[in-house]
Amino acid sequence: MSERQGGSDSTTGLLPRLLTAFLLIPLALGSVWAGGRLYAAVIAAMTIFLLFEWTRMVDGAELRRGFYVLSGTAAVASFVAASGYAGWALLVALGGGALATVLEWPKPSPQSWPAVGAAYIIVPAIAALWLRLDAPEGGFVTLLLFIAVWAADSSAYLVGKAIGGPKLVPSISPNKTWAGAGGAVIGAGLAAGALAFLLRPHETGGSWLLGMVIGVAAVVGDVVESMFKRRYGIKDTGAVFPGHGGVLDRLDGFLIAVLALAAIVLLLQGIV
Repeated sequence: MSERQGGSDSTTGLLPRLLTAFLLIPLALGSVWAGGRLYAAVIAAMTIFLLFEWTRMVDGAELRRGFYVLSGTAAVASFVAASGYAGWALLVALGGGALATVLEWPKPSPQSWPAVGAAYIIVPAIAALWLRLDAPEGGFVTLLLFIAVWAADSSAYLVGKAIGGPKLVPSISPNKTWAGAGGAVIGAGLAAGALAFLLRPHETGGSWLLGMVIGVAAVVGDVVESMFKRRYGIKDTGAVFPGHGGVLDRLDGFLIAVLALAAIVLLLQGIV
């Protein structure tokens, strides 16, 4: 959700972002609609890509013992979560992160520990699988999550470029503005409300509020990733997606948003 200054003309950076989204959105929506093994396979593949970029960012080298252990952990945890055992999948993630940390000890800072990568990347993947495959109304809730995060990303970029103004966290990311953050929250709410209006009109109000919460979480996720990138002195985590950077750059907001949404769904289950 970064508001990158990709040249004096904002359309220079916007065009490749739109083209990339045009290619990726059908894959994401198709996997959400299909659910089951296809969705689990997409989540597992994205998780391993994220771990690859995470290891490169914090260690300066991708193919280390920690990466292999975390990749195996992600694959096993995804299989376990897709089989309906999200709690056991969390234990797998915890164990794999601990083992990878022992194998890579010592590290220069806590952020470099593979256990942090397991918590930051694998746990949200488990939450994404649980939401789609086991949570009540999982298909609709997951679709709302994707739509809201995409809307937050696009709205932050466009509103931040158009309005500018005071910086959100200048010490972490000089390009992020309060206007962009506000645009992200409002855009996510409107997109979630519009989706509900089309598919479940009686849930429009609640979905609008839920979308705004997702927007806030997506902004937090973007700031968290920017903090890591500044700590390790990099601009983008990769160049997989033209106009977007790496996979982690593209999914930074999703990682926190899916945790927030899973927590809300669990809370509502307890209340209802």
